[in-house]
Amino acid sequence: MKSITATLSGSRWTSGMRRMLLIGTACAAVALSACGGGGSDTDRGPTTLSVSAELNGLYWDKSESRLFLTDDAANNIRAWDGGTQFTQYAALPTAPTSGATLGQLTRTTDGTLYVTRFGFGTDGSVVGAPKTGNAYNLSGTDKLRRRIGITTTPDGALLDGWFIKGGSGAVSELKLSGTTASERELITGLGKPVGLAVVGDTIYVSDQNTGNVLSYSLAKVRATPATLADGKVIATFTTLDGIDLMTAASDGTLFFGGSGGKLFRISPKGETSVVASGWPKIKGVAYDENHRRLFVAVGAADAKSQPSVRIVPID
Repeated sequence: MKSITATLSGSRWTSGMRRMLLIGTACAAVALSACGGGGSDTDRGPTTLSVSAELNGLYWDKSESRLFLTDDAANNIRAWDGGTQFTQYAALPTAPTSGATLGQLTRTTDGTLYVTRFGFGTDGSVVGAPKTGNAYNLSGTDKLRRRIGITTTPDGALLDGWFIKGGSGAVSELKLSGTTASERELITGLGKPVGLAVVGDTIYVSDQNTGNVLSYSLAKVRATPATLADGKVIATFTTLDGIDLMTAASDGTLFFGGSGGKLFRISPKGETSVVASGWPKIKGVAYDENHRRLFVAVGAADAKSQPSVRIVPID
């Protein structure tokens, strides 16, 4: 598929010429719109969408059949509906002197998107972007905390992962009151918690420092905060893997990549497999369960290329 706009192009890998011709004809007829989103012609990939952006977090909203992503370069949240480009969804509050440093995205039931700012030890924060109105910084949070992962719980609460340089990391629950939040630590003693997901009563957290992916009971850590030692190690990765942001399917299957360019899957039984490898640095991931496809934010391979969002079929 040829380039559509200056900011987005689609390239397609296929296993057979017949499939390539059929998909190419359909996509050319509708300028790609039938190949994304949520119709019967949904593009399950493998597909590469080049994006003129500095990518990090991704979030798939199944109710809207819409992909959201963070762009550090523009300090905004962008959206993709399966069409020809990633459009601005929300401009974020002015970035601090440390930079935009946007992390994972998540969404609460009222439609507000929340994204972390890493902040480099001076400007760590959580930003809210409501469906209507301007985005805002949550007040009441500790700016010293370097924030990366964020996710929702089944009852609508927010959890975020953070660490302090030279100290330790934790997972906290954020209690919201309008645009103000208070933080309560649920899991402490972590190194650098990056990936965070919740399925049912289980919290999954990946620690980039140790390479471990751990699980905890949400109900138990709410009743009595836990430590690193209380977690169940379900998989371990190497320093070279550089595991990063995480997403989960409803059955507890976990997906994530890392700086080593590998895309991983952990089954509900704890079996680890490599979905793809040999890519540039992988950052955020988002899973469209209805169409069994994974969206992956991939960094640029070199100065002459662009970052991309890759669509990967999951079978």
